[in-house]
Amino acid sequence: MKPIRNRKLFASFVIAILLLLNIPPALAGSQLATSGGKGKFRGRVEVIFTKSVTNFPNMAGVVSGDAGAGLFAGEVLNVKLTTNGDIIDALYHINGGAFQFTAHNYVTEDFLTGTAVIRGVVTDGPMKGAQVRGQYQIISPCGVINAQKGDGGDFCYQGTLTIGSGSQGQD
Repeated sequence: MKPIRNRKLFASFVIAILLLLNIPPALAGSQLATSGGKGKFRGRVEVIFTKSVTNFPNMAGVVSGDAGAGLFAGEVLNVKLTTNGDIIDALYHINGGAFQFTAHNYVTEDFLTGTAVIRGVVTDGPMKGAQVRGQYQIISPCGVINAQKGDGGDFCYQGTLTIGSGSQGQD
């Protein structure tokens, strides 16, 4: 009977290790320092988003990735029109299941390629002060009800944000 019990214990141990290895790094504590460096951001967080302009200047959508599944909210603060695209000053509120934060972003849209480049900084949340880099592509027609009924036209914006590693000088 002992060999069977040992096998069960070993199998339980292996399953526990596999489950621990499957925990996203954001939840495992590697993204935010614990104990001594409490509140100091370390590592990198990748956020995937899809958003639309619901009623200008407001944006809404969804997020996933390291932030966890959740909602996107945002406000356009300023828009400068150019011949090739828009230069947008905006706040992005990421409300994921693992992380919630606000980033002040500057977005340069290129109408010729249907893409945009995002540069900014986290202004609120556990990653405050971390630099934000990202991109999105403009999708039209969008097909999302909020976009179709919003005053931003039938456009969606799908992209990623990278906060931290490689986007700011860290220790």
